[in-house]
Amino acid sequence: MSRIKLALDVVNDLRTLAKSIETLVHAMETNGPTGLEAGDEQAKETKKKTSAKPTEESKLNETTSEATSIEENQPTLEELRAAMAEKNRNGHREAVKAIIQKFGASNLSSMDPKYYAQAMKEVGELK
Repeated sequence: MSRIKLALDVVNDLRTLAKSIETLVHAMETNGPTGLEAGDEQAKETKKKTSAKPTEESKLNETTSEATSIEENQPTLEELRAAMAEKNRNGHREAVKAIIQKFGASNLSSMDPKYYAQAMKEVGELK
């Protein structure tokens, strides 16, 4: 394995670790204390009633959460570049070039970031 490949693997592992830590911190923030005391049955009942029906705020939070998870799964330009470079070295130069052009770009740097996930999927399918 080349040194560049090893370095790219380390970078990818660090990004994955950073995303995992970010997810953990987010989970810790959202699972904070509820403010209910053990003997406060009325507050518990109120909480049950209000949590049974989704409110506009909870719907908005779900939508925001879904958008955030999509963005978190969105590969970066560097990740896509590394994947394409590896396939290019493995003899798929024309296929990589075709993927870039399929998304309306003449080179990877000019590709619209909204297509990164689709492009990454197609690059991954190359054998």
